[in-house]
Amino acid sequence: MKFKKVKILILLLCALPVFAMSNNGNISKFDSLQCNGYQFFVSKGITFDSTSNIKLYNELYSWRGVPYRYGGKSKRGTDCSGFATMIYKNVYSISLLGGSAGSIYNKAKHIEKSELKEGDLIFFSFNRRYIAHVGIYLSNNKFIHETSWGRGVMISDLNEPYYKRFYYASGRVETSIKSDTLAKNN
Repeated sequence: MKFKKVKILILLLCALPVFAMSNNGNISKFDSLQCNGYQFFVSKGITFDSTSNIKLYNELYSWRGVPYRYGGKSKRGTDCSGFATMIYKNVYSISLLGGSAGSIYNKAKHIEKSELKEGDLIFFSFNRRYIAHVGIYLSNNKFIHETSWGRGVMISDLNEPYYKRFYYASGRVETSIKSDTLAKNN
């Protein structure tokens, strides 16, 4: 009987939203029940707090496993820049037109790796002459991207030797900075 009560208590605690203090001292909440794939992201090492963008994670979850297709921008198949373009369009209503990781790199404000925030862009160069790959930063050095290795859209870690070796730069799209600034001033 005790075991059953403990089990019920644990289930109730797991179902409650996570509460945190926001910058202005008010209590705000991140409701894990509204986040599609919450357990999936947590199992990949992603952490959530009161500022986590539920819309971003819901959109990302719907793209899991989408296969690679050069030049693609749909859930039938996409490449890395098509994936980043569609996420920014669907989540932030921002156009990243250009068609390549390099053109997206040229539009982003370059930031230090230590400044990365959820939704920022990560760029890779395999020969140091041009940007060949782009991903979207999540948290805890994790990022989501499209791979051409037959694994589709997936989450990887910037600390993996492969990504450490080919990491080139981090960037933030200017319009998202303006949105962040407006939100802080209100």
